[in-house]
Amino acid sequence: MVSESVLDKKLLLKNLVSSEALSQMVREFAELHHIGIRIFDEEGQKLADAKTDGGEFCSAVFATPSGRQTCAAVVSRLTNGPLTPDEHAPLALIETPPPGTPPPLVISCYAGLRYLLMPIVFDGDILGRVVFGPFFPEQLQPWPASLDTTNHSDWDMEQLAKLAENVERSSESKLLRILLPFSSILHLLIASGQRAFYASSMQVETTLEHARELENQNRKLLQMNERLRELDRLKSSFLATVSHELRTPLTSIIGYSEMLSDGLAGPMNMEQSEYVSTILERSQSLLGLISSMLDITQIEAGKVHMNFEPISLGELVRLSLASVRPWVAKKKITVTAHIPAHSDAVGDKERLKQVLINLLTNAIKFTLPQGKISVVLTEKEYQEELKAPGYRLWVEDTGIGIPKDQLDNVFRSFFQVDSSSTREFGGTGLGLAIVKGFVEGHGGVVRVLSDSNQGSRFTVVLPQTPPQEEMDIPHPVSILPSDDRF
Repeated sequence: MVSESVLDKKLLLKNLVSSEALSQMVREFAELHHIGIRIFDEEGQKLADAKTDGGEFCSAVFATPSGRQTCAAVVSRLTNGPLTPDEHAPLALIETPPPGTPPPLVISCYAGLRYLLMPIVFDGDILGRVVFGPFFPEQLQPWPASLDTTNHSDWDMEQLAKLAENVERSSESKLLRILLPFSSILHLLIASGQRAFYASSMQVETTLEHARELENQNRKLLQMNERLRELDRLKSSFLATVSHELRTPLTSIIGYSEMLSDGLAGPMNMEQSEYVSTILERSQSLLGLISSMLDITQIEAGKVHMNFEPISLGELVRLSLASVRPWVAKKKITVTAHIPAHSDAVGDKERLKQVLINLLTNAIKFTLPQGKISVVLTEKEYQEELKAPGYRLWVEDTGIGIPKDQLDNVFRSFFQVDSSSTREFGGTGLGLAIVKGFVEGHGGVVRVLSDSNQGSRFTVVLPQTPPQEEMDIPHPVSILPSDDRF
């Protein structure tokens, strides 16, 4: 729904001129010319009021029951009555009012007092009215004849006569001299207020319009984000289904290949043995890829189940190093390991072993032949990142490194620094994403420091006990001494 523009709305006097400015103006004019001035808006609400001593006469009349009854019609006529002549206001004070302004009216009351009623007109709209008075006509001396013939038992005629001496007596020419400058100043105040009001309102409208646009864009983004989440869920579901369905036939292929390789189906010549070995090797690689895809889909779906138990992190490092020994020997890479004597912790043994193997194979893959890899596991100490005691493990290599502008992406699923079809190093881009998921599943964090041709250091910070585990788990057996090289 489009809201109405401020340019299409009817102007209100209270929105254009502040009550403080109106009050100051009417007060100064009233003090200067000794005549009361009141300003009302179009709905009859009083916005400013400056009384003089002459108002005491009206107050004394209005204080009596008969006075209130007599004056009620006049008060109503002044505040809400028509701004054109009628039987209650037959006299127009001047025949040539300011441009665009109806002629002011003179309203007479029963007590002989008069009020000057001037419409407030701006840009063709009537915004309110100004009431000057009360005053006696200048020629009225000394007392309104109507009061001499009135029988009001509740009026104190002696008091009224005394108060009438304080009522301002004015001629039409004098009122005209007041009216014209007052009207001009009021018009300037309204014009200035209109500019400020329009500027402020347009700024508010512009801000609201921008807010509506941002809200619409945000709603569209939320819809797109929801759609992307749904697509991501479908992708993960598809990968999980396909990976699961591929494992069964692949397991059979590996099993039959091993049977052939072991000669259970009969002897094979050398060429046949090589073919079977190749099939077995490729099948195991494919099984590893499928397992990685299953792991990453479970991580993204938040369905990874951790089997926490007492472990030795040092022993896991040793087992992981032993697993990658053939690749290390093939590339003639020097590997050093520093492992403390005690590294008791609680964690998922298989998941953490996979984390270590992924980091080690990643380092081996990107380290040139005869390069160096170092693995360091620190003593248990307070870890600032975790606000808890734990361990730091880092795997550092002298490989090709990672450009600094790509460091934020290396833990994303299927990300490859070199994504071209002719890239030198293979892989699916899942290893580090799995590392991040499993480490965070233990309540830890993983970091990387690297630059092109400067090598890389991956640091894993693990709590001694994951946050959701109880603290009374028995400690594992200590491991062998540290600082090995192989």
